[in-house]
Amino acid sequence: MAVSAKHDEFNHWWATEGDWVEEPNYRRNGMSGVQCVERNGKKLYVKRMTHHLFHSVRYPFGRPTIVREVAVIKELERAGVIVPKIVFGEAVKIEGEWRALLVTEDMAGFISIADWYARHAVTPYSDEVRQAMLKAVALAFKKMHSVNRQHGCCYVRHIYVKTEGKAEAGFLDLEKSRRRLRRDKAINHDFRQLEKYL
Repeated sequence: MAVSAKHDEFNHWWATEGDWVEEPNYRRNGMSGVQCVERNGKKLYVKRMTHHLFHSVRYPFGRPTIVREVAVIKELERAGVIVPKIVFGEAVKIEGEWRALLVTEDMAGFISIADWYARHAVTPYSDEVRQAMLKAVALAFKKMHSVNRQHGCCYVRHIYVKTEGKAEAGFLDLEKSRRRLRRDKAINHDFRQLEKYL
């Protein structure tokens, strides 16, 4: 994509307005928020960030976390993990300020584990459905950890499941994900974190 076309597309998505699903959060001289919009009959989520950076040996002066999240989503997709489909993901520096966008499709048919259990409390699912859901979650973690990737923000609202038809599970909100040298480190980190919320 030509630079000017990419810049135009960035501006288009940056100007898009919709209902806030994550109200703007202002901290560390930056902003982060997510809006829900509809385009061509599809529900999309637009994550906007300003000056939200991660630092590393490679990027000592910082790099937008959305750039890392886009790379993680693509890597996990290659590993067979269910993740949101990227429509657009880019970061630009404007007058010294980093602005970053991640536009993804809705994970249609999926709900968070938190919402799944809330529904289960009202109208219990069968043991068979519950077992299928748990196996799907275990398989999703296995695929993610097989590439030494930890989620990094492993809460029940970031794990999504679908139990209508074939049970499946996947992840979202991967901006804090990181690669570990050893697979067991990724496993231990995620499960210790998740354990607090189960």
